[in-house]
Amino acid sequence: METSHLSAPKCLFVAWVFGWVTAIYLPSFAITLLSLSPLATSGNVFAATFAVADEVSPAAKLAFAFLFGGSLIAARMTRVARRWWIDAALGALSILLVVAFLPEYWSRGFGVGLSGTRFEMLPTAIYLVSGFLSGVVFWLSEARCVARNQKLLDH
Repeated sequence: METSHLSAPKCLFVAWVFGWVTAIYLPSFAITLLSLSPLATSGNVFAATFAVADEVSPAAKLAFAFLFGGSLIAARMTRVARRWWIDAALGALSILLVVAFLPEYWSRGFGVGLSGTRFEMLPTAIYLVSGFLSGVVFWLSEARCVARNQKLLDH
């Protein structure tokens, strides 16, 4: 499914927030289920997921938010046809860049700050899948918002 080149800033922003939430809470959920964090030991999986997500440093959360949002805005400004796989790739690339370059002392609870190893196989795979899915969630949210706006304009 392709959407028009123009998107309301509101649609872009709301979809970006949904994508960001996916990129933060989905890996926290997986890390909790796999007991990869000492915070994942409580009996309540949802409380433990929020504890793991809360432990992720603000620097990691903001770095992903800025990279993901900036890449999405850049993609929209180039007027490239919107496709789900482009946004998914941007999500995965954004999270990969954060894992690769965020200094250890800013990485509390994320990447190297979680395991002590920058590219440990399982957490890195979790982050990449979550980044990919954050792009898909972004694309779906934006497409739905744009379609809803178009439907309102048509009536």
